[in-house]
Amino acid sequence: MEHKNLSLEYDKNLINKILDDINMRYIILFQYIIRNDLFEDLNNKKLNESYERILILDDIFKANVINFLGDNQNFIEVAIDLGLFKNIRSLREFEQKDNDFILKMGEETITIEKNTIMVPEDTLFLMITKKFKFLNRRNFNLALTRLKGVRCEISSGIHSFIFEIGQGDYTLSDDLYYILDQYGNIYQAIKIEITIEGFYQRFEEIAKKLEGFIELFDPALNSESIVKFIHKAIEENKEIFEYLKEEKVKLSDKFKSKEDIKDAQIYKEWNSKLKQLLQLRFQIKTIDKKLLEIKNYYSGKNKKYGYLEFIEKVSFNEDSIVDKIQNSLLTLRNELIEINNELSKLTKKEIKLLNLDYERYLITSSDDEK
Repeated sequence: MEHKNLSLEYDKNLINKILDDINMRYIILFQYIIRNDLFEDLNNKKLNESYERILILDDIFKANVINFLGDNQNFIEVAIDLGLFKNIRSLREFEQKDNDFILKMGEETITIEKNTIMVPEDTLFLMITKKFKFLNRRNFNLALTRLKGVRCEISSGIHSFIFEIGQGDYTLSDDLYYILDQYGNIYQAIKIEITIEGFYQRFEEIAKKLEGFIELFDPALNSESIVKFIHKAIEENKEIFEYLKEEKVKLSDKFKSKEDIKDAQIYKEWNSKLKQLLQLRFQIKTIDKKLLEIKNYYSGKNKKYGYLEFIEKVSFNEDSIVDKIQNSLLTLRNELIEINNELSKLTKKEIKLLNLDYERYLITSSDDEK
């Protein structure tokens, strides 16, 4: 069936597929937030005029923003959250600044022309990566190109999810804006995702730190195949290195400890520290699985909901989805804090010296036997 405009009736599946791609998703959702939450869909004439007055100033003082936009606190809060003002990181920082503080908006910024919100691609990219730092410019550019012309799934037509106006300014399709608007509070949904992704970034930092400590004992202990054996040993409550020996896993000689050295203090310290780290990594793996379960609400091969449905459920807290996510993150946060506290007691220098002392002991004890 031929149809020209995006519609929920015909294109819901296509929209969900596009939203499954994180680069295209954030381009669309941030454009929506700019239009809906920042500029109130251009329905507030006074707000539009006040913003335009701000733009023509050579220097934008905090006092100007308060005088022109002070009766629209929501605009100021959303603008700061999105990073519209380049040299202000939070509302609290804004409030602490003197009235003669100059706010920076950059050489290019969001403008309104002929009742159309125009967002420069650089501005949009910086707003997105302020929240999702792992995204890169190449994929962002590819997503922009694709969104300008998406092939319809049920006709030979092409749908423009966004439009490029002039050179490098973008605006969201009206059709898509009003489809998204039916699903509730998109800003809240993206904030939930920002919280999850932010937590995951912190999780990855701690996991990487832990891997670094284990590598000092032996890089082989971080290989995927050996990690699987180690985790299985822990799951079955078996002595890790005895189990690896039974499974004929190849490790360096220092892991083949003889009975006569197991009473040595250096061995006990070395063995205890290593097993502690391996146990912590097992806990990290468990947290990773639970985080994946949370992300599966809206992404991944095993996702529970298409992104449109996820927006709707979050907006109205259906099935207590918001409560479940927040409670799960709180529990995982406490577990991660405990792991990080343990790692904070260690240093690479300490681990290196422990390994050197243990290896030196093995050499000297071997010489004594001769």
